[in-house]
Amino acid sequence: MTNLQEVPTDELLNFQDFPSVHHTSDSNTTIPISQAQINVDNNVEGNLSRNENVQRTAEGIPNENGNQSEKAFWTLEYYQKYFDVDTADVIERIMASITPKWENTLKRHLREKPDLYGPFWISITLIFSIAISGNIANYLQHANSDYHWKYNFHAVSVAATVIFLYVVLVPFLLWGLLKWSIKPVQDIEGLDDELSPGILEIICVYGYSLFIYIPVSMLWFVQINWLQWGLLLFGTFVSGSVLLLTLTPSLRLSKHKFLISVGIVLFHLLMAMGFMMHFFQGSDDAVVPQPTVQPVVNTTKI
Repeated sequence: MTNLQEVPTDELLNFQDFPSVHHTSDSNTTIPISQAQINVDNNVEGNLSRNENVQRTAEGIPNENGNQSEKAFWTLEYYQKYFDVDTADVIERIMASITPKWENTLKRHLREKPDLYGPFWISITLIFSIAISGNIANYLQHANSDYHWKYNFHAVSVAATVIFLYVVLVPFLLWGLLKWSIKPVQDIEGLDDELSPGILEIICVYGYSLFIYIPVSMLWFVQINWLQWGLLLFGTFVSGSVLLLTLTPSLRLSKHKFLISVGIVLFHLLMAMGFMMHFFQGSDDAVVPQPTVQPVVNTTKI
């Protein structure tokens, strides 16, 4: 301990220059330690950015740095992405449309990837289901010796017109009401990212909500009045609940959320009542009276 050299206090408090960091490479360049720290930070940020882009691509989210040309909405290429779903996706969304739950998976699917494939085929299936079952109901009501029954082909065109107008016009009306009635962003505390949905998202949820009426319409031909009305209320409750639960994040931001919610359920109920009363309760369009032949009496006197 006696051999240690005493260092003055002033020298201990002096700042010292750190040595340079030698970077081993072909050119044997020398990089200051401050520059090396900047290079490390840039490399870390670059790796994180690349990892984020890979993750966004894996989740189906467009890359912000990608040079994707946006297609015009009047071209077929614009709508191709709304038909890019597989059978598993459609089945999962159909199951979500008939199981009203607060944590509805249909709500999540709409935000991530809305589609028009499911709503289109559900609407087509419902059209033929109502037309065929309605003709069967009409046959059961009037098929006897006094009437000659014939198939009513106009049922297909009537059902198609009503269903496609409902799936397109009502979502447009709802979309406009939500755009008009949603509160300004600065007036909402704790606002999340679930604002007013797009028109195609609303069309998607309305199309899937009609699936429950396919089995209901197949049972409407049974000529039991209380059963028909019970099926009507059941189908309206299930599909209406799915609509409200899926659109709740947007409805709760509206200044007229109660009136809009009542309107959604009321339009759904009126559509179902119109189908049941027109196609399944005593339509006489397909009934032709059986011609009667009067016996010929010979009045000639001999």
